[in-house]
Amino acid sequence: MDWPLWAVAVAAAPVVLLAVLVLRSRPVTVVAWLSAAVAGVLALTMFGLDLPELSVAAVRGVWTGTWILLIVLPALLLFEVLDRSGALDHLAGAADQLAPTEGRRLLLLAFVLPSFLQGAAGFGAPIAMSAPLLVRRGMAPVAAVAACLIGYQWSVTFGSMGSSFFMAEATARLAEPAARSFALRAGVLLAISAVVSGLLVLSRGRRSRGDRWRALVIGGIMGVVLVAVVVVQPALGSTVAGLAGLVACWWLLPASGATRPGGGDLGVAAAPYVVLTVAAVIGFAVPPVRAVLDRVPEFGPVLPGVDAAFGYATDASQVTPVFRPLLHPLPYLLLALVAAVFVYRRRGWWPVGCGRDAVRSWIGRSRKVVVSIVGLTVLAAVLTDAGMVAVMAEAAAAGLGSTFVVVSAPLGALGTVLTGSTTASNALFSSLQAEVALALGLLPAVLLSGQTAGGNIGNALSPGVSAVGTAAAGATGREGEVLRRNLGAAAALLVVILLGLVAQVWLLP
Repeated sequence: MDWPLWAVAVAAAPVVLLAVLVLRSRPVTVVAWLSAAVAGVLALTMFGLDLPELSVAAVRGVWTGTWILLIVLPALLLFEVLDRSGALDHLAGAADQLAPTEGRRLLLLAFVLPSFLQGAAGFGAPIAMSAPLLVRRGMAPVAAVAACLIGYQWSVTFGSMGSSFFMAEATARLAEPAARSFALRAGVLLAISAVVSGLLVLSRGRRSRGDRWRALVIGGIMGVVLVAVVVVQPALGSTVAGLAGLVACWWLLPASGATRPGGGDLGVAAAPYVVLTVAAVIGFAVPPVRAVLDRVPEFGPVLPGVDAAFGYATDASQVTPVFRPLLHPLPYLLLALVAAVFVYRRRGWWPVGCGRDAVRSWIGRSRKVVVSIVGLTVLAAVLTDAGMVAVMAEAAAAGLGSTFVVVSAPLGALGTVLTGSTTASNALFSSLQAEVALALGLLPAVLLSGQTAGGNIGNALSPGVSAVGTAAAGATGREGEVLRRNLGAAAALLVVILLGLVAQVWLLP
């Protein structure tokens, strides 16, 4: 499409407004809805939507926000159960014994643990379950959330049972050989990102002798395992890589001759994590079980298409992501919750009134998270349905030509910053990235790997994901501080991904 320059500037206005206000520490609860309102006005007055079409976009955004909240809210409730039962204290104590220095504790709790948890449940849930452990050991809440966001981002594409990877594969309509190439190339980029992420996390605290080589070895082990697994089964990439990282931490982090944590209280405290991971792996990755769960009907309303300005149009289609009752993280998180309460009661960690206090605190934490996430997903839906996202993306492709490779990853990051999800970013931009790659004479897998790797980095700068972490860590409303802390690290990661893409173009075009 031939987009006029003014349309590009106007389309970018809500995005710029969101970024400026969040970085100036304005609450996401307000900024998200203000930006959505501005986008709505521009959609009506300058991008050709009418009120019914704008309403469709709003419904789409509320649907997406609700789908995400069905992951985030149970994760926050699980945090409350861990907190009220004292399980968090046991886990934090075990972390002290396993990782005796501040640097090693960061590697365990901000790098490896959230990356492992991302394998089963994403959309900020790993941050909600990891950052509070660092806060318990004296780290400032904002710093803890920021460190976890940088540490886990590499695991997102092949986390949540590979949902982001499969979204990119489906949106770009890759045949099987191209999909395998995409998995390999993305895996290699993210393996490199994992090593760099570990070093960046380590820089957030006091380092001791030997911490750097431990970070390199642990990151390298997770990266190698990631590549080896995703070429066979992308759905298990982050889960198996994260598990390998935990095993590496068990052997490499304790001081020489130190006693490792015992299995008693640690096993009880970690029971919900174990149940969540085992149940998700069985449900998503064991073929006979997956075949049964696939038979459960999915649910998602069909929404009408829209006709926007400049010839941009969409057809009527089922809203995405559809809700698949037994192939959504919700039942697995609820199972982990039930297991936690059952095990903690049996252990005597669940005093009278504990449940009531946990629910009351959970409701208080959840209110602002709900407002923030739904506001951001409504903003993303309006920008998409009005063609504003297409304006920005296609203008970049048309203006840059062969140098589009440079912005492939930043474009993916922008999609995640806007939507709070690498999966949604891949849904927005994967087809564009594949088309540009073909126009440049490249394999689509090259730019798609940049798209999804950049989308991962966008999680470290996403107001929505940050809001989940700050709610759990006790820093609600300070998302801007978190994002400012991560700007430099995110830029460094984008440079690493760019160098990796250039190497792909040069060595394996």
